[in-house]
Amino acid sequence: MERHVTAPCYDRYQRYAAEECVLQMGGVLCPRPGCGAGLLPDAGLRRNECLQQNGVGCGFIFCRECKEEYHEEECSGLCKTECTVTQQDCVINQQAAQQALWDKASRQAIKETTKPCPKCQVPVEKNGGCMHMKCPRPSCHFEWCWLCSKEWNRDCMGDHWFE
Repeated sequence: MERHVTAPCYDRYQRYAAEECVLQMGGVLCPRPGCGAGLLPDAGLRRNECLQQNGVGCGFIFCRECKEEYHEEECSGLCKTECTVTQQDCVINQQAAQQALWDKASRQAIKETTKPCPKCQVPVEKNGGCMHMKCPRPSCHFEWCWLCSKEWNRDCMGDHWFE
């Protein structure tokens, strides 16, 4: 991987991988800007302290639920509903994040409602009619059976034209 990207990009990738590992293990990241240390606190504790150990950590004490400075009262009034998260030179673009969610949902819908053309693998949607399919790709136009994914033939025509 290092050979294909710049050193700062690779370092950022490794940091994100470490952060993801901490989160997958049920941990949290220190929310203080410039810190981001990974913590593995006891489950169910709202009060978390980013201990300074081995040159990592900042001593910040924060609420696990809202990521603000620790408080005894409920979090609901303290949480910020809209914010722009910045870290070094990275800014999360909310519009791009929304587009990414839309793209993911679109890919899932395509996966659930289409079958790949047996010849060229382009996704083909069946929206009614018989089982006789014709690939919409201009360079393919392969004719095949929706049920068995074989080339359209007399057996398909007789066995499951309208199933």
